[in-house]
Amino acid sequence: MALKYDVISPFAGTIERIRFQAGDRVEEGEVIFTLVGGGKTVDILSPVTGHADGVEVEQGEVVIAGMILMAIMCLE
Repeated sequence: MALKYDVISPFAGTIERIRFQAGDRVEEGEVIFTLVGGGKTVDILSPVTGHADGVEVEQGEVVIAGMILMAIMCLE
């Protein structure tokens, strides 16, 4: 059975870098996004190993806290 995990933005900011595209394999703990905002730069890490099911944002896009950035499909 496949489980879907949503990766959400921890704070408002700008997507500086996207490191994966839909369909790419993602390992738990890998950096998937770099988010800049409030004077800080934060790497967003994958919570699970799986495949990027959908990237909901683009590089340079402004996001809000709690916004879904990507879905990851994981086989458990």
